[in-house]
Amino acid sequence: MVFSLDVKIVGRGFKDSWLIVGLPDAGLVGAISAAHIVKALGLEAIAHVESELLPPVIVVHQSRVYDPVRFFGREGLMVLSSEVPVHPSLVYPLGRSVIDWAIKEGVKGIITITGIAIPNRLDIEVPEVYGIAGATELSDVLTKANVKSFEEGFVVGPAAIMMREGIRRGLPSIMLLAQCFLEYPDPGAAAQALLALNKILGLEIDVKPLLDEAEMIRVRTRELMKRTAEALKQMKKTHEYEVPLMYT
Repeated sequence: MVFSLDVKIVGRGFKDSWLIVGLPDAGLVGAISAAHIVKALGLEAIAHVESELLPPVIVVHQSRVYDPVRFFGREGLMVLSSEVPVHPSLVYPLGRSVIDWAIKEGVKGIITITGIAIPNRLDIEVPEVYGIAGATELSDVLTKANVKSFEEGFVVGPAAIMMREGIRRGLPSIMLLAQCFLEYPDPGAAAQALLALNKILGLEIDVKPLLDEAEMIRVRTRELMKRTAEALKQMKKTHEYEVPLMYT
C-alpha cells in the first residue's frame, strides 16, 4: 500500500500570535504541556491536521468526533496538540507543513516544548529547563526569563525539525527542553516547562494541577507513552545522550 506524504492543515489561525507546539515525545512533556494549556485557558479548536500518515483514529469526547491532531487558540496564543504519536514518516512533512501554515497565518513566532531524557531523572526533584533560540534577540528573551541555554548536544524528533525549518524560513523560534524520563510520562517536567513558558510570554498558567494529579496523568497517558516510545526508538531518540563529535 502506498501512502501520500501530503499533510494538510485545515482551518485558520490568529495573526500576531505565538504558536506553542507540544507533541508526544520523551516523557510526553510536550503533549502533557499542550493539553494542560488548552484546558487551563479554555482554548477552542481552530484547525486540524489531515494526512494519510496519521493513524486511522478519531477522538470521541462527549459524543462528538474530533481529529487527533488539532490547533487550539485565541487572540495572541495558539497551541498544536496531538493525541496520537508522531510516526517517523510523518516528522518531516508535518514539521514543514506546520511552519508553512504558521508563516501563512502571520504568527509572531513558534515555541516548541519537548523533553530531554536523562538517565538520573529519579534523583532529580525539580527538573531543569533549557532553551534554544533561533535568533540572537530570542537568546535575550530566554536570558530575561532565567532559562538556561542548551549549549551542546543532539535534539531528535518533531521539535528538532520545526526548529530547523523555522530558522531556515526566518520564523522566530524557541525550543524549551525539560529534563525528563524517556519512556515514562513526566507531568513534573511538563510543569517546569510551563513555568518557563509563563516567564517568556507573561502568562499565568497554573501548574499545580499537573503536580497534584501527576499519578492520574501517568495512568491516563501510559498507553500513549507506550506507543510513542516505539516511535522514539525508530527516530533514534537515545542519540540525545551523546555529545557531538566536533565538540568532544
